[in-house]
Amino acid sequence: MKRLFLIYSLLFVTLFAVAEEITFEWKGRNKVIQGRQFQLEYVATGVDKGDVKLPQFKGCTELYRGTSKGTSVNIINGNVSRTITNSIIVTLRADEEGTHEIEPATLTVDGQTYKTQPLTLTILKDDAQASEGDAGQRSRGQSAVVSSGNSTETFTRLILSRSSVYEQEAILATLKVYTLAPQLNFTKVTLPTFEGFAAQELDVPQSNQWEIERYNDRNYKSATLRRILLFPQQSGEIKINGGSSEIDVYEVQGVNFFGQPYYDVVTKNIVTPSVSVKVKPLPDGKPLNFTGGVGDFKLTGEISTGELKANEALTLTLTISGKGNLQLMQNPNVEFPSEFEAYDPQVNLDIRSGTSGVSGKRVIEYTIIPRYAGTFTIPSIEIAYFDPQAKAYKTMASPEFTIEVSKGDDVEAATVSNFRSQDDVRLLNADIRHIKSSLGNLVHTRTAYVDSWLYWLWYILPILIVVVYAIASRMYAAANADIALNRNRKANKVALRRLKQAGVFLKSHNQSQFYEEVLRAVWGYLGDKLNMPLSELSRDNIQAQLARNGVEQELILRFTQILDRCEFARYAPSQADDAMEQLFQDTVDAIGEMENIIKSKKK
Repeated sequence: MKRLFLIYSLLFVTLFAVAEEITFEWKGRNKVIQGRQFQLEYVATGVDKGDVKLPQFKGCTELYRGTSKGTSVNIINGNVSRTITNSIIVTLRADEEGTHEIEPATLTVDGQTYKTQPLTLTILKDDAQASEGDAGQRSRGQSAVVSSGNSTETFTRLILSRSSVYEQEAILATLKVYTLAPQLNFTKVTLPTFEGFAAQELDVPQSNQWEIERYNDRNYKSATLRRILLFPQQSGEIKINGGSSEIDVYEVQGVNFFGQPYYDVVTKNIVTPSVSVKVKPLPDGKPLNFTGGVGDFKLTGEISTGELKANEALTLTLTISGKGNLQLMQNPNVEFPSEFEAYDPQVNLDIRSGTSGVSGKRVIEYTIIPRYAGTFTIPSIEIAYFDPQAKAYKTMASPEFTIEVSKGDDVEAATVSNFRSQDDVRLLNADIRHIKSSLGNLVHTRTAYVDSWLYWLWYILPILIVVVYAIASRMYAAANADIALNRNRKANKVALRRLKQAGVFLKSHNQSQFYEEVLRAVWGYLGDKLNMPLSELSRDNIQAQLARNGVEQELILRFTQILDRCEFARYAPSQADDAMEQLFQDTVDAIGEMENIIKSKKK
């Protein structure tokens, strides 16, 4: 009993003593329509109690507030986590049009204060015909309803972050849809063509949802379809064709008995208007060490070691970090001492693309091998780039590197170390052998394979196989061409197969099927042997034909009796099993005797 109590106690402690990180955040919409109601939810996670202070909601009137509390326990692979959630839900009415900065809410727990992110609340002017009703009170995550009328106006826009840039300067292109329809589905989207640009598509968040946006003095539901970073590759005015979209729009047709609207689906084609970008050329006077970089960058450099032996390898690493077209830059020209052997550099990109452009770093690694001993210097590496903010070229430089190279080991035993590249490094003078000056112990061997009989057999054997196959094919075709001969030759096999089936019916005492099968076997056998069509098969014709072929009268009579007995049994099926067995045996004997007669005549 004590043992069970201890186990349950440990389990209880494990479930409810797991510490959890405390978070405090707000959830809801940050764009609302003037005069409408909406909700903001302040959620504290990982804490059961605390002092919460909500800010003043500028431009809004607080209608009422409520609280919500929940607890969940998750057990994954033996790891137990307990989540406590406390929420304060505030219902507000948007009063003053404009943008209002809402201060963060605070949560104080055991002397520790937590704050939410500040909220920028945009209150949009209400359209004269818009009536959101109670849609603003829907739960978070649902699409905002803008208009309750029958308007289904829908269009798309290609929005550029800037319309005037320098070459290689990043532009964010956003494809958005605007609609007044209650619901729509995209069936086909043709993206704009970005000729003259290097384009990189960005991910659209999976949580992307409808939001309210005011455009041309009207409120629409809007959503982002695509986000693309553009790097202009030429100067001048570049026109971007907007593309097109095919959508299914849900139009309200009326209201049913329960007050719920019902819809009709209409397919529409929407063409996105084209936009133009003015691309300014880079100023004249480009430095000789300009590598095509446009942005704001920094350069650092380092070597893997400053002391090594000849024929050992080291790595020179240049890191260009900052914001700009890192992936489109060229590698700088590095002047290594003539006593060094340098390999092609390896480039690694660690970049992050977002709405503000591309940032990160470009890492360039040079693997070099000094071949002689001495003190060598790699001069400072300078890289020029264009800063569009300063509208001027700037130069960044790495430090100067001094390398002490001592005399190396013998070339044959030299090792390659102190480098980061995973590629194999070639050692000079290690892959060449000295020319032999003596003949050595040479032995003459026959290499002529043509003299072997196996060589000719591999040619003759396929020819013989083809000839034999051709002769056999002709013989088989000629034999199958004589239909009468084939029927005569296969008559016995066909009759025996049918008699075998008749034997099955005999064992199962199926009289009607037995006599039917024996009758078919005899008629078929005689017709095939005598080469007579089914239309000419009769007792008289069979008897006359057998007599012409020299068959004795006794055997002819036996075949006739077999046929008569089968015909009689078909109309008087109550026959004894002994009679059936006797008929079966007589048929087999008659066919066997007929075959013996035919074989004796062939001899």
